[in-house]
Amino acid sequence: MPASLTLSPAERAEIERHAGELEALCTQTPADSDEWEAKTLIIVTKLMLALPAAQQNEAGAEATGEAFQAALDDVPTWAVAAAMRRWYRGDCGENERGQAYDYHWRPAPAELRRIALMEKWQVQYRAQTMRKLLAAEPLIEFSDDHRAAMRARLATIIPSTARTG
Repeated sequence: MPASLTLSPAERAEIERHAGELEALCTQTPADSDEWEAKTLIIVTKLMLALPAAQQNEAGAEATGEAFQAALDDVPTWAVAAAMRRWYRGDCGENERGQAYDYHWRPAPAELRRIALMEKWQVQYRAQTMRKLLAAEPLIEFSDDHRAAMRARLATIIPSTARTG
């Protein structure tokens, strides 16, 4: 990056803080904490109550809940909530086969996982971008006079470089 765009210490600290917060968000999974497990269970329970399954009786409700828990145990709770919001709005796009989702029914556990992981990946990508910005080094810029002097010195060592200009 051009030297004029290098970050000040305050800017670096703020970007570092924000990247750290984004990375911490991605660890808020049911597998990591009972708190996140409980919150994810509430989200899934509301989904099961709000939207019917295409074919399911009451006996299958517990098994369905367990399937959602298994599918979402390593997905951040906030990403599950964001995926549910997108589902309720009919804004999840297409499945992996290029077909539109049927929003009349609740998503399958794997579908909800896929949508929630897309939410998580957006946050992870932003954190990675910030880390790359923090790792950027200023571009070393040389004057025309300095470059000409270096070409002249190099020409004495390697005569074929005298032809480049």
